Amino acid sequence: MIAVLIGMNPLPLKAQGSEYSRAVPYTGSKLEGNVYLCRSGRVVSAGFRRSAEDGSVNEVTDVATQQNVTTWRITVMGGRAEVVAFVGATQTLEAAEQFTVQRGASGLLLTRPDSRPSLEAGLAAQTMTIDVTNSSFVYSGQIISPFMNKTNIFVGYCSPHF
Repeated sequence: MIAVLIGMNPLPLKAQGSEYSRAVPYTGSKLEGNVYLCRSGRVVSAGFRRSAEDGSVNEVTDVATQQNVTTWRITVMGGRAEVVAFVGATQTLEAAEQFTVQRGASGLLLTRPDSRPSLEAGLAAQTMTIDVTNSSFVYSGQIISPFMNKTNIFVGYCSPHF
């Protein structure tokens, strides 16, 4: 089991047998507007990977702080959003992706199936949630392919972008 809660002052993960947990206070501000910059440097990856050599399958869990923060520019336009990611040390600009937007009492749910060919015609989906009452941000990307069945979860915060 992995439980990850976000905060601006990270504390070390505590291992208890084969379980990991982390809880830190988080205080964010109310998010206004329709264009946001969302940032994350913390990621959890979990699932199953198949060996190309012998076909064996391993369950894997990685918890990491990235050296280079990933930034998403999210532009909400009614029931859809355009999302552009800036990745890595060079902040390489990726192509814009279209998401469906659902609005809830405290925030936004952005979803999209991934239509790009990936990892030998695997299937993928992406989900983002933004709590506009405190600017917290969670991104998850899932993939199933002949080589893996896994998810990546990024946690961070958003700020208005003008």
